[in-house]
Amino acid sequence: MLRGFLFHLIPLLIPFVVYGVYLYFNRRAGGEKTWQGKSVAIATILGLILMAFSFIGVAALREDQLGGTYVPPRYEDGKIIDSEIIPTDKKQ
Repeated sequence: MLRGFLFHLIPLLIPFVVYGVYLYFNRRAGGEKTWQGKSVAIATILGLILMAFSFIGVAALREDQLGGTYVPPRYEDGKIIDSEIIPTDKKQ
């Protein structure tokens, strides 16, 4: 679950990191730029667009959307059996 959360959070943060690196090197070169409202708004919009693309990409590339029945994880004979999706034509 953490991996899925980070997969969608990282695209949101990428524009802020890029802008922060830009500001760092700009300040080292003698520039006076700082975090401004317009720049933060643009970074937020770009981050949300990238985050939306990550949601669309995950939804488009999911293989388990082919249909079937979801069987949740279960405990049998002292072992945890992973969850699985049983295709419609192979139901038990």
